[in-house]
Amino acid sequence: MCGLVGANAAQGGSDDTHDFRDGQRLYDIHCVSCHSGALPEAPRQEALKLFAPEQIVTSLESGVMSTQGLPLSAEEKVQIAYYLTGQRATAQQVDLSGSMCTRAPRPLASATGNWTGWGGRAGGRRYQPNESHISTDNVAELTLKWAFGFPQATRARAQPVITDAAIYVGSQDGTVYSLDIHTGCIHWLFKADGEVRGSLQYRVDADGDNPRLYFGDFKASAYALDAQNGDLLWKTKVHTHPLATITGSVVADDDRVYVPVSSSEVVPASRPDYECCTFRGALAALDAGNGELLWRTYTTTEPTLTGKSRVGTRQFGPSGAPIWSTPTLDDKRNSVIVTTGQNYSSPATGTSDAIIAMNARTGAIRWVTQVTANDAWNGACVRQTPNCPEENGPDFDLGASPVMVTLDDGRDLILAGQKSGKVYALDPENYGRLLWQRRVGRGGTMGGVHWGMSSDQQRLYVGISDLPTNNRFAEGEPQPGLHALDPATGEFVWRRVLPYTCPGDLDFHCWQGISAAVSGSPGIVFAGGLDGQLSAFSASNGKRLWQFNTLRDFATTNGIPGRGGAIEADGPVIANGHLAVSSGYDKWGELPGNVLLVFTLPPEQLETP
Repeated sequence: MCGLVGANAAQGGSDDTHDFRDGQRLYDIHCVSCHSGALPEAPRQEALKLFAPEQIVTSLESGVMSTQGLPLSAEEKVQIAYYLTGQRATAQQVDLSGSMCTRAPRPLASATGNWTGWGGRAGGRRYQPNESHISTDNVAELTLKWAFGFPQATRARAQPVITDAAIYVGSQDGTVYSLDIHTGCIHWLFKADGEVRGSLQYRVDADGDNPRLYFGDFKASAYALDAQNGDLLWKTKVHTHPLATITGSVVADDDRVYVPVSSSEVVPASRPDYECCTFRGALAALDAGNGELLWRTYTTTEPTLTGKSRVGTRQFGPSGAPIWSTPTLDDKRNSVIVTTGQNYSSPATGTSDAIIAMNARTGAIRWVTQVTANDAWNGACVRQTPNCPEENGPDFDLGASPVMVTLDDGRDLILAGQKSGKVYALDPENYGRLLWQRRVGRGGTMGGVHWGMSSDQQRLYVGISDLPTNNRFAEGEPQPGLHALDPATGEFVWRRVLPYTCPGDLDFHCWQGISAAVSGSPGIVFAGGLDGQLSAFSASNGKRLWQFNTLRDFATTNGIPGRGGAIEADGPVIANGHLAVSSGYDKWGELPGNVLLVFTLPPEQLETP
C-alpha cells in the first residue's frame, strides 16, 4: 500500500505531521486503488515519489487525473503531493538562465539530411535515406555527445526532430526547447498548456525560408511556432471533450496540419460513478497558416444514452476508437491514413482497431479496414467494475502509425502493426483490401507492435514489446525484440529475440522488449528497449552492431540531474551524423527517467564524405 513513501515529511513539526497524515488518508481513499498496481497504466507509488509536488497538484487539477481530483479541495491536493514527495508545492520555476546559448545557431559544415517529424520523410517510414556519416562500418564508434535533463520530469517520451543546427523537443511539463546541435545549450523555450508527448513537425516554405514548428499538447490544443525564435504563431483547440488529448504527432503538408485526437477517458471509466463513455476519436485538419479548423472527422457516431450500469450510473455509446498515432499522408491518392484504438463502451463499432483512409481535402472517409472486431474495453475491465463493456475486448489498439512503401514492381502498400502482435499489408488502390497478415509477437495490453515500425522499402522492421500482461487474448510465446519481414509477402527475413538482462535490484518493471518506434538509415536499424538499452542492428541479418545502456545517471548540459530509464514510445532519430533519443517512462510500473541523449561519431568521421 502506501508504505514509507514520503515518510521523512512526518518527522517535521505538527503542521507537517498533520498534512502528511491527511495526505496519506486522502491518497488511500482516492488514489491507492490504481497506483498500487490494480490499474497497470497508472504510475506506481515508487514513480510518484520522484515527481515534483507541483506535477502531482497540476495532474489532479487539470491533467490526466483531473476527474479523480474533482472531489478534492486545493489544499487536499497539496496534502496528497506532500505525502508522496515530502515537499511543499510552490509556484517557483526551475531557473535555466545559465543554460541559454550565448550565440546564434551554427549550421553544420556538412548537413546530409534532417529529421523533421515523427516518420522522417515520405510515407511515415521512419527511415533516413540521406545519412552518409553513420554506417555499418563505424556505428560502433558512436559516443554520447551531450545529455539534456528535463526539469521536474519522470518521463521523456517526446521524440526530437533535428535540423542542421538545432534539435527541437517537447517535454512532460509542456516546455518546448530549441537546443543547439553542437552543445545542447538552449536557444529558446516555449511553454504549452499541457504535456507535449509526440514529435514536433518542422516545415519551411517553398524557398526554404520561414521555418515553423507544429505540435499538439495533452489538453488537445495544436500550436504553430516560429522555429527561429519560439514565438507563438497560432493555437487551436481541436476537440471539445474535456478528456481529449493529443498523443500522436501531427503531420503537415504545404497547406494543412493534420492532428490526431485520443483521450484519457479509459482511466476514469474504471470508477463506478463515472458516466462512461462520451469521447470519440477524431482527425482534425487545420490551416497551416492561421490554425483555422478546416474539417474534423470523427471515428464513431455521436454517443447516446444506452442504459444504466448495475449500480445505476448512466452509460453512453458508441465511443472511443481514438487515434493514438501519427497520420500518414498518401499524396498520390490525396488521402491521409490513420489507425484507431478500441471502443470505450458498447456497442463496438466497425471503425475501432482499424485502418482508415480519409480525403485529405475534405475529411470524408474513403474506406475502413477493421482488423479486430468487437474490441470494446476500458479500465473498468481491469478492476472488474461496472463500466466494463459487455464485449470486454482484447484492448488491441493499432497504436503504431501506418507505413507506406512502394515495392520494386511499383505497387504501393500500407503496412500496419497492432498490439495483438500481428502485422497487416493493405492495398491502398483497392479500398484497403487486406493482402496478407503475419503474427510477429505474442501480443498483449502493452503490445505486440506498440508505437511504430520502420522500412527501407526492401524490408519492414518490427519492434515487438510482448511485455508480460494478463491479457487472455495473447497467443504463443513472447518474442520481445526486432524482426524483419518482406513487405511484399509478410515472410520473415530474420528474427532477433532479445535476452533478459535487467538488473535484479530495481524498484520498477524492466523488460527487454521493444515498445518504442524503431528507425533506420542505410544498412542499420536503431531501436530502444523497455530496459533502457539503445541498440543498432544490421538491417541485412539482425546482428547487433552497437549498444548503449541509458539506464544510468547523466551529467547534463543544463545542470538538471539526469537519469535514463525505459525507452517506451517515441523512437530514435538519425540526422547529419547524429543519433538522438529520449529515455525514461514512468507509467505501467516502468523505469522513469528525464533525459534527451545525443550521440555522434568522432570528429574525423563527420568530415564531408
